[in-house]
Amino acid sequence: MTKRGWTGALMALLLVAPAAAQEGAALDNVVRPGRSAEIEVRNYIIEKKSEPGSLAQVGGTRVFGGRPAEEGAWPAQVSLHATDKLDGTEEGIFQSQFCGGTLIARQWVLTAAHCVVSDDGTASDPASVRVRTGSVHLGKGDLREVARVIPHEKFDALTIDNDIALLQLAEPITESSGPVGAIPVERKGSQTPLTSAVVAGWGMLEDGTFPKELMETDIDIVPNATCNQGIGELAKRDLGRILMSIGTVNQIPMDKLEEAFITLVENMGDRLTPNMLCAGVPGGERTSCSGDSGGPLMVKQDNGKWLQVGIVSWGQEPSNAESRCAHKDLYSVYTRVSNYFDWIAGYVQN
Repeated sequence: MTKRGWTGALMALLLVAPAAAQEGAALDNVVRPGRSAEIEVRNYIIEKKSEPGSLAQVGGTRVFGGRPAEEGAWPAQVSLHATDKLDGTEEGIFQSQFCGGTLIARQWVLTAAHCVVSDDGTASDPASVRVRTGSVHLGKGDLREVARVIPHEKFDALTIDNDIALLQLAEPITESSGPVGAIPVERKGSQTPLTSAVVAGWGMLEDGTFPKELMETDIDIVPNATCNQGIGELAKRDLGRILMSIGTVNQIPMDKLEEAFITLVENMGDRLTPNMLCAGVPGGERTSCSGDSGGPLMVKQDNGKWLQVGIVSWGQEPSNAESRCAHKDLYSVYTRVSNYFDWIAGYVQN
């Protein structure tokens, strides 16, 4: 995604989730800047223009509130690594990891499109990516070459819709130094249950560091409306802050700012598309975060086996947040795998 200043961020704000205009809604009821408007604008530009997406969208996430996964617990989980950072050392493997994924067949890995699509919209060179299998520890397992990188042809880097991709390994897996297995994906037409789930990855921890051991945590799948509501309220606050800041600096009359604010709020649509899933906990203390992108959201079936229903995709944070993740009423968003069953099968079966 391209880097943008406050103008791009303001335009992106118009696309985010619904926040119904309340009777008597006013800017000063939504945002009360603690600093001068000029400082608010300046800091917003400095803090946000270097970050991907609108409203600091988290392109990939790391597990907050998690626990180390046991070896063999998730044999389908893989890590993706940038070839140019691999130097033959364990530290190089750790530094090169950038996303997660899952084995869904001997030669196929499922991940997020934003992990393997560059800023100009082109797919990553297969030679630039390695897939590590066989261990929860980044320093163990097997690095495998990639033959094809296939992001969804309708992936939208701005809305992060259709955030799904396939990696075809250069060779099918026949031998492994550690536990390896494929995970089934939710079939077309299935109704994803609103139930407890597990998300796993090597992403950012609460202290801002990244683990070498795979982390897992328990969350709940909730209605998309839950995500839309929290993101909509956040959008309303951030929009109010921006309008107040710009209005003060440029001496725009308050009644005009109020009018613009109410018009924008009344016309906001849902941020999540039907291709997305919402999951987390109300307080935000357990969630995926930066670096977990491409990893699986899994539910346990009645037969005791695990099923992948989602792919770690994105999340939101307040524009003035001190922490990347774990924000109250802001859930993480996952790609709804069942919507892409035929797309996946079209490549894997052939």
